[in-house]
Amino acid sequence: MKTMINFRTVLLLITMVPALMFATGAQAKVLKNIETDDADIEVRVFPAKGNVLLLGFPCDEGRSIAEEKTAQSLADDGVEVWMPDMLGGFMLPKVKSSLADISTETITAIIAEAKKTGKKVYLIASGPDTELVLRAASQWEAEQDEPVSGAILLFPRLFKSTPVPGEVPEYVDSVGKTQLPIMLLEGGRTPNRWGLNSLSQELQKSGSDVTSKVIPKVRGYFFKRQDANRSEDVVTSQMAGLIKVSLFYLGENEI
Repeated sequence: MKTMINFRTVLLLITMVPALMFATGAQAKVLKNIETDDADIEVRVFPAKGNVLLLGFPCDEGRSIAEEKTAQSLADDGVEVWMPDMLGGFMLPKVKSSLADISTETITAIIAEAKKTGKKVYLIASGPDTELVLRAASQWEAEQDEPVSGAILLFPRLFKSTPVPGEVPEYVDSVGKTQLPIMLLEGGRTPNRWGLNSLSQELQKSGSDVTSKVIPKVRGYFFKRQDANRSEDVVTSQMAGLIKVSLFYLGENEI
């Protein structure tokens, strides 16, 4: 029987522990180039000596200051972070429709490269980019014996079209095709929070163990907003802790 632990309590405990207790000799950010059949992808790597590797798909050329700070903070705490520039590799504009032009094979090639480190690989993405993660995880599971360890989906946007009130929503094809553990995080100030149960049920149909949590008083994409409120600024400053809590819920105990 699992012991139920309050989400806020775990976040508070992890973020209050001094970084020196986690530090494992993080190094400065380095650039890595991964050649695939469809594109050459530049990956920003935040090295760490721990046994966990977080593979993120920001799909925004990776220039968010908050993402950079979070990645370095995680690396300081022993979690290696890889951030591939998918849009740059495929020479695509920063628009939602570009996602369809990013080949699944390229993403699985990056996962394979991450796996070569011998670390446990977790995937993370936000918004519509979460479709990339599910699509790649589904193909990876179909082709490989060793699965990825889990996925963190921040405010996932996985509807095929805008849901009609009172009707069952229709999700993109990659939903319900994976078996990996999944953590869903949604903002408390977005209507999408009310769809978490429905999305969780769809993801569970294929065997994924799904946990969903609402982050109080924040909107979607809170860490990229120019008009962020105080709560969003605070949560943004604690993003590394939020991700470590999510890894904890996914069963990771080496952080």
